[in-house]
Amino acid sequence: MAKDADWLRFRDEGGYTREVISHFLFLAGRFLGPLTLQQASPRYPQDTALCELDMLARLTTADGKPVTVMATTGGQQPDRQEVTVRGSRANYQFREFFQLWRSDGGPWVEALDWSTEDPRKSALQRQLSEVDLWLQGKPHKLATAEEALAVQELVEVMLVGKG
Repeated sequence: MAKDADWLRFRDEGGYTREVISHFLFLAGRFLGPLTLQQASPRYPQDTALCELDMLARLTTADGKPVTVMATTGGQQPDRQEVTVRGSRANYQFREFFQLWRSDGGPWVEALDWSTEDPRKSALQRQLSEVDLWLQGKPHKLATAEEALAVQELVEVMLVGKG
């Protein structure tokens, strides 16, 4: 982890689970409903000022569907984030916060075409548009206070470890 990314490096500043995994927990909760933590195993370095190195957690939805979190930090490779949703007819992967891939048993194929726009720029513009709707008191897609609190509570229990 880069030394200038203190918000990812130090426990007091946040850490990987709080700052990255939280987004994926929100996504899972938004699409699958409330999540319940069954077990969590964080691994920490000897330096107690530093954040978790790994997180392995098992959550379930209200109807018992499993949600598994496997995360690790450090090393000498590019960052990689992905969520895989397995369905009965197709699987989807959400990669790097903007790529959507699909497989029906064959190779993964991009499900969204970004060839005509910069995905990071357009994603930021969409976020700002949602903030504008929120400020005007109109319906929006931003996290509600309840959703944000549910994610925060899950994250804090995951960081302590359970079961």
